[in-house]
Amino acid sequence: MRRSPASGGGAAAAAMFAAVFVAVAAALSPFLANQFIWGDPVFDSVFSPSLGSLPVVRAGRQMPLSSAASDILKTIGGKSTAKIAGEKVSAAKWLWKLGANPGALSAEKFFRSDNPELRNVLGADGRNYSYEDLAKNYESISRDSYGDSKYSRACADSINAAAEYAAAANALGVSLEGAGGAKDSLEKWNASIRAAEAEFGSAGAEKRKPDRSKLVAANAYLKELRARAQFENPDTSVRTIPTGGGFESAACAMLDRKISPEGKEILALYAGALDAVAHGDESSARAAAEDLRAELSRIGGVDFASVKFEHIVNAVDPFFGGFILYALAAALLALSSARRRGGDAIVSAAAVLLGFAVLEHVFGICARMYIQARPPVTNLYSSVVFAGAAAALVGYLAYLGRRETVYALAAAVSGLLSLLVAMNLPHSGDTMGMMRAVLNSNFWLTIHVVTIMIGYCGLFLAGFMAELRLVANVFSRENFGMLTAGAARGVYAVLCFSLVFSFAGTMLGGIWADMSWGRFWGWDPKENGALMVVLWTAAAIHAKTLRLCSDRVFLALAAFGNVVGAWAWFGVNLMGVGLHSYGFVEGGWKWFFIFVASQIAVCPLAFFKYREKTAAAPKKMLE
Repeated sequence: MRRSPASGGGAAAAAMFAAVFVAVAAALSPFLANQFIWGDPVFDSVFSPSLGSLPVVRAGRQMPLSSAASDILKTIGGKSTAKIAGEKVSAAKWLWKLGANPGALSAEKFFRSDNPELRNVLGADGRNYSYEDLAKNYESISRDSYGDSKYSRACADSINAAAEYAAAANALGVSLEGAGGAKDSLEKWNASIRAAEAEFGSAGAEKRKPDRSKLVAANAYLKELRARAQFENPDTSVRTIPTGGGFESAACAMLDRKISPEGKEILALYAGALDAVAHGDESSARAAAEDLRAELSRIGGVDFASVKFEHIVNAVDPFFGGFILYALAAALLALSSARRRGGDAIVSAAAVLLGFAVLEHVFGICARMYIQARPPVTNLYSSVVFAGAAAALVGYLAYLGRRETVYALAAAVSGLLSLLVAMNLPHSGDTMGMMRAVLNSNFWLTIHVVTIMIGYCGLFLAGFMAELRLVANVFSRENFGMLTAGAARGVYAVLCFSLVFSFAGTMLGGIWADMSWGRFWGWDPKENGALMVVLWTAAAIHAKTLRLCSDRVFLALAAFGNVVGAWAWFGVNLMGVGLHSYGFVEGGWKWFFIFVASQIAVCPLAFFKYREKTAAAPKKMLE
């Protein structure tokens, strides 16, 4: 029995209402998990002062400690969380635990390497190894780090990661050899310095040589502090102690004899907080977080509103929430295509989930822009999430305008894949540090990079739309000629959109190159990749316009455009050469070729034709 329009409309309305509830729950799920499931209120709370919300400086900007710790973990291990004794902990808790007791964590496998030879030398557990594993093999790895082979680069990267780890261990406070914690270390250091200064003063007044026995303690502590401070990199070290000229790490602040009284007070508060963490004293740790925030507020110079906002965004994790919503929307849209009845209600629910996914995706990008005070695209990670958001937004708006499911499904796939790739970029992630000098221009980052990324998003959106139609043709039980023609028209429109922005972005890039490097075009791999996108898109459009191919072949050309776009975007980065190789990621060839193979595998479906099935003739005529 066929449903009446009223009953169908009621089912769609009920599905949309349920979808709104599911969408809100999915969007909030990362926040709820970060705050109430595995997050620790002492380190991660957004409702009260926590140790993770304290302002620090890293990579040239102020940020919450939770962001700095997450960036370090992503750099050394590719993840924003860690496991300590088998327990998953947040990045902020990891950094405090590391500072409180570095020796206890030296055997934990926080580091990651994609190089099989290095993993074999270190005795890694899968891709992961520990600081202790590296220390045992330091001499051989240091010796092999000089060279241009993959193994040499992996050795150099492991040493840099170890240095960043060691610097992070001394960022919040220092526990000196023989001292009973960070606070005791600070007191003994200050006492040894006072004793040394007094001895030098007495020796000068009495015109004699200083008594070396009274300088031994200060000299030993000085050597230890300098040894720890040498691991710090000005571009990546976490700086926690305010000074007259900015912020310093705890190790450098202890060495600074001109540090202000306010800096000394902050240094002592951090030392007390570290000791509280080391002893598991939650009440003292909470009190230290409140005292630190109050003292930093009194000193001034900290944008607490921006730091607080970033800490909340870390807890909300909009990109992971968007990933969940895209996955749910794509699953429902695929299900609607497989069902004969109830498909409209499922599509309505999927559209709601997709709308929420796009909103959360765009919110995450806008949050990054506010925090970083930069255009949306500044590095490889941000280019991936931006292109995915742009493709998803264009596809969703096209679905709302034309009510064709292929647009919604292509939008969901585009957003889903972009966030999947972004979350799995090794040794990278949602880092928002200072830009390279050549890229340090908001103007050109806006008009060139954003423009060309919009062109790339159109290329991939058209490719996914074409692939979905070619795959659907194989499973279609009816003549799919009209559906293929309609899909070809939609893909044609998106490719025209892509061509305009790709061409404009490429020309603007040449002007920027002329201003920065003194030449408009240098046949750099990245420039060649952008040209490939323009030429392939133009060729596909002309083939359609001049009727040089059928609609199905045109869709195959659009699908192959994904391969061209992937090479222009990621392939040239994987080569690691040229002036534009800022997003070089070693070890990504396997996944790149898997993606390319999957796109090429769809293209032969263009030769699948509809053949109408006829009833078989009876073997024998009835007489």
